[in-house]
Amino acid sequence: MGFLQRAKDAASQAAEQARQAAEQARAKATDPTTQERLRHGMHQAGESARSAGGAAKRGLSNIVDKIDPNLLADIVIKSTALQEKTNAALRTKGSPYRIAEVTITATLPPQIGFSIARVGDIEEILTGKEVDSSALVQEVLADEAAEAATNGDSGGMAEVQIGDAVSEESILP
Repeated sequence: MGFLQRAKDAASQAAEQARQAAEQARAKATDPTTQERLRHGMHQAGESARSAGGAAKRGLSNIVDKIDPNLLADIVIKSTALQEKTNAALRTKGSPYRIAEVTITATLPPQIGFSIARVGDIEEILTGKEVDSSALVQEVLADEAAEAATNGDSGGMAEVQIGDAVSEESILP
């Protein structure tokens, strides 16, 4: 018996085994007891999901109930104070952007988010001394380069000229 004949025999034997396995799987899938077990399993999964959803809902309401109102008040005061100080700094630097909104999420721990808007989009009078953001980035990079030169540390910052494209990678260390 040659090599090719043995390969053909092995392939036909594997095909026959696959047919038998497929027939057994089909017979098992159409078996009423198997179908009933599957229905019962799906029903139990649905019950478990409803139970978990209820527990999550109860847990969430408990978390919200546990937030200390005094702590939340302190967070509101500190975040709005930070907003005012930052807006004053932006005004001083001539930026046309301001922190327009503070969002505090009632989670544990509470989280704070700030949204930024252009001055022209809200009722605020421009001073005429507004500076383009790319120029502000240039100032920050120049300050960092001068500080690094003073400390003898290059800090891995690349030199950027006005008019160069500025990406997040060139700003972040």
